[in-house]
Amino acid sequence: MESRQRLLPRLFIDVVLPSTIAALALVLALCVQQTHTMSERAETAIALRLERLAGELGNGITNSPQAVLDRALHDGEADQLRRVELHRPDGSLFGSGAAMSQGGTIYRSEMHGSGDPPSWLSMQVDTRPLRMAQGLVWLLGCLCAGGILVLAWLARVTLRHHVVDPLARVQDALHEMVNARPPAIDAEPTGPEFNDIRLTLQRLSELLEEQRRDWSTMQHDNAVEALDRLRQSQAATRSKSQFIALVSHHFRQPLQALELFAAGVDSGSEEERQSLFQQMRTSIAAMTRLLGALLEISRLDAGVIAVKPTGFSAAELFMRDRTSLNDQAAEHHVTLVWRGSHHQLHGDADVAASLLYQLASNAIANAPEGRVLIAARRRGQAVRIEVRDNGPGIAVIHQQRIFEEFVQLQAGEIERRGGYGLGLAIAERLARLLGTRIGLRSEPGRGSTFWFELPRMPVMERNSTPRKQTSPAWRQAG
Repeated sequence: MESRQRLLPRLFIDVVLPSTIAALALVLALCVQQTHTMSERAETAIALRLERLAGELGNGITNSPQAVLDRALHDGEADQLRRVELHRPDGSLFGSGAAMSQGGTIYRSEMHGSGDPPSWLSMQVDTRPLRMAQGLVWLLGCLCAGGILVLAWLARVTLRHHVVDPLARVQDALHEMVNARPPAIDAEPTGPEFNDIRLTLQRLSELLEEQRRDWSTMQHDNAVEALDRLRQSQAATRSKSQFIALVSHHFRQPLQALELFAAGVDSGSEEERQSLFQQMRTSIAAMTRLLGALLEISRLDAGVIAVKPTGFSAAELFMRDRTSLNDQAAEHHVTLVWRGSHHQLHGDADVAASLLYQLASNAIANAPEGRVLIAARRRGQAVRIEVRDNGPGIAVIHQQRIFEEFVQLQAGEIERRGGYGLGLAIAERLARLLGTRIGLRSEPGRGSTFWFELPRMPVMERNSTPRKQTSPAWRQAG
């Protein structure tokens, strides 16, 4: 109730009162302007008549000017001219018309060039019609002001009846709904705006009642949802078990090879033993790479890697692992091309370099005796890092699977490629860590293009010191 009492004066002061004051000020200004204009028009007309009459009379007139004065009086009747007088330097006076005892105004003008002392003219004008006209203007202004005040009072009544009272009823209904009580919806007709609100309140009341009746159904739905989550959790557990089984399979192969190699160490010549030791080192290195990749996937999934965004150039990004990638390219007889090193980037340089390394290693492994292009291209406010190869390409149906763990589309080539199908899985997690994604464009027989985007370096960071170059130990695990 107290808020309702404060709302009406607030609305009146904020909405009605400024318009009322503006309208009254406008009426006042119009009345002042109109009365001033009427006075100026009358004075201008008399001044012109005085000037014209002085021109007709001139100086040194020998004949009687009475006829000129009579004609001037006759012509000025429309301007309420009542008497015209000519005063000569010799004291003679010529006049026309009857002088007014009250309600008249006298205007005088000297006749220049008529000697010393000069002659002068005077005209007496009846200003009562002008005063009546000006009074009529102010009367109309007062009537307009009264009408404005009446409209302001009616606006206040309208605000109370059509805004404040309906809002108060809405507030009461909402208060009842908040307190979990059925609201008393007033059926009193209101304007179309509040009629919609009243219908909405009725609908809300019905919905609340339905919610109370459907509480048991909601509990059942919650139970079903909990079961669905349990099934999803079980499915995730099965997926993890399959993942562990694949890991065990890939570990078992080099372990079995180690057992066979170790069994043959004691027999054979020195040359054969050196060959066996080399094969054992190869198997151990393979397990080390696999274990490092698995540990990195675990770290990325656990979210323990902190991202430290900073500014760096594409040249710095390309130089991180350029030597290692060139060695891989030479081993696979691949031509490696770098372009766009002048671009400035913003992000975690270490994570970005790791992501680029995984994509480039994958491209080199899939483009034997081919060509791999690593380029930085500007895309609006971002810079796209592309890795393009001319390998066999990837069919559309397989383009999502290649980011899963242990997925290799060319089965039986693990030994030749030296990988386990974990490089793109790690790359996809690194892209998420950077806040970007890996894009792919590929067709069978036409090569593949992988890319990710990083923001451009802000201008204020362009002169920052380059970060120290580091290389995570697991990068050979692709």
